[in-house]
Amino acid sequence: MNLSSWFRRSVSRNSKNHKNPPDQPQPHHQEQEEFLGITQQLIDHVKSFTLETFKNFPIQDDGDIEAQTSYNVRKDLSDWQERHAVLVLSKVKELSQLRFKLCPRHLKEEKFWRIYFMLVNSYVADTCLLHTC
Repeated sequence: MNLSSWFRRSVSRNSKNHKNPPDQPQPHHQEQEEFLGITQQLIDHVKSFTLETFKNFPIQDDGDIEAQTSYNVRKDLSDWQERHAVLVLSKVKELSQLRFKLCPRHLKEEKFWRIYFMLVNSYVADTCLLHTC
């Protein structure tokens, strides 16, 4: 299963499971958001991203993931990052739209998420460190 199909299924599942009115936040859901570093500051920061934010980000293209994993170094997302990504995509439609426009035409999925986590590092670093992301 590739990363993009996993995200599509996860986001779809996540949106189907949360049919409750947005005016009534659920305590468990709020705890999950805190656990995954989803704060209003992060959401506001992510909403400021544009196509150029990703297209012009100074990052080297490391080639295929297969070449990177030949040294048994995992280069894809950690469990924490995957859960964060699914939740942030469901909460910030602007990011979901950017991802749709960028991947795979301009960026590979893996590169998109590497850039994303570099851009939000200062917002999620403490939370991520607590959960070994």
